[in-house]
Amino acid sequence: MTAEQFSTVFQVTKEFNSIPEDVVLESGFPVQSPSEILELARRIRKSLLAGPVDVHFVSPSASDSRTLRISASAGEQGHGAASTSEVPLAAGQLWRPLIDVAVATLGEKELRFRTGFTKDEVASAAAPLDDLFAVQ
Repeated sequence: MTAEQFSTVFQVTKEFNSIPEDVVLESGFPVQSPSEILELARRIRKSLLAGPVDVHFVSPSASDSRTLRISASAGEQGHGAASTSEVPLAAGQLWRPLIDVAVATLGEKELRFRTGFTKDEVASAAAPLDDLFAVQ
């Protein structure tokens, strides 16, 4: 995912708090999922400020407990400390579906007003999430 794509995805992810709780539940998501994904996005964004971010899965023995690991570099000049954080795969897999719910909930006009992006721009930017969080 490019930095530009992530920026678009992040703008929509910040709107997860605008999704009414009943819509989240009706869509089949645990009520805490939007908050978990927003926290994941914030961690990635914070890591990007220090330099390139490596995002990959750590595969423990049980495939259903795979974890997403976010590794931030110490920065190009070596300033700061490298950091790593991990997120359960199950939480990450809800990111793209929640983006779709947020887009539908906001509607085209409100989406453009709040994020600066159209539905098609969001769909294009979020497409890499399908591969990143695919069950293998």
